[in-house]
Amino acid sequence: MRLVQITPLVVLLMVSVLTAGWAAEPWSAEAWTAATTLTHLDSAFKKNMSGACYNPDTEVIWVCCNGGPSAFWALKKDKNGNWGIATKGGKQAKYDVGEGDLEGICQVDYRKDLVYLMVEGVDKIREYDTSNYGEAKLKNEWDMSAHVPTKGGAGSEGITFVPDEWLAKGTFTDSNGNSYVSKGGMGGLMFVAHQNGGRIYVFDLRVGKKTVHFVGAYRSSREESSGLEFDRSSGLLYIWHNTGPNYLQVARLSSYVEGQERHLTTVKEFTGPKGGNLEGIAIAPAASKTGLCLIVDDDNQDGAALMLFRQFDFTKALPKGGSEPFLAGDSRR
Repeated sequence: MRLVQITPLVVLLMVSVLTAGWAAEPWSAEAWTAATTLTHLDSAFKKNMSGACYNPDTEVIWVCCNGGPSAFWALKKDKNGNWGIATKGGKQAKYDVGEGDLEGICQVDYRKDLVYLMVEGVDKIREYDTSNYGEAKLKNEWDMSAHVPTKGGAGSEGITFVPDEWLAKGTFTDSNGNSYVSKGGMGGLMFVAHQNGGRIYVFDLRVGKKTVHFVGAYRSSREESSGLEFDRSSGLLYIWHNTGPNYLQVARLSSYVEGQERHLTTVKEFTGPKGGNLEGIAIAPAASKTGLCLIVDDDNQDGAALMLFRQFDFTKALPKGGSEPFLAGDSRR
């Protein structure tokens, strides 16, 4: 047997690996078999579902498909409480954009008919006007390809928007450790989850222009990240990791330096409800206490491409004692 010299660095790496492995808590909602499956709502949901987000103002869940063809939808409850594709004037809120590897979706202002799609491969964020149901009007796009890794076929996947008020409240800093809020007129920053290394890349986008300012890259708890959702009531960032049994990391906006990189401050980590190619997540704000959480499965394993959980226990995502402060002001932006 060959003896291996154990250096302090190796010890640190071993501790980090053990901590990451043992820190994950059980899934914080009902079992996936008890969740409501929404795959039947559209035949296109049976494959390539990749991203999701939740609008608490309109109580709409947005989901997107990365091909066959590429499209996104708005899902809403009817008067009987049953989920379906939203309709207006006899038209469904199904937006077929034809092409583009749509991997993530989010909104900036919950009061506006605008959505933002993360397009993998070309590494672009696209802004669509959705005011006319069924008609996606491309308004703008921002190219981030110069700032994210592209090799290995693993690309930009998750996306979420974080308002300036939370950037300040959460002591967010740029790559140099300086406090940072948006300067491009959007009122906040775009956070992008990447499969290659699991880092979260942050961008300041110029409204009405194609200008992109790269704010920084932040290590997450895993080497792959595919989904993001920011809770504008608690200030917590939910990061989905499509690796191993799948993991949900809950992090603050604050960060610290370790080695040569900044790391997001982890609050909790949960094991996912099942294994498989689960890529996107939408979670209702903790303050709503609805327990709503939707997860999409790119491979439609077990016919559960869209799994709607109704018992996500947000209190388990908060720091010990549930002391995370809630925003008292307007959280719509």
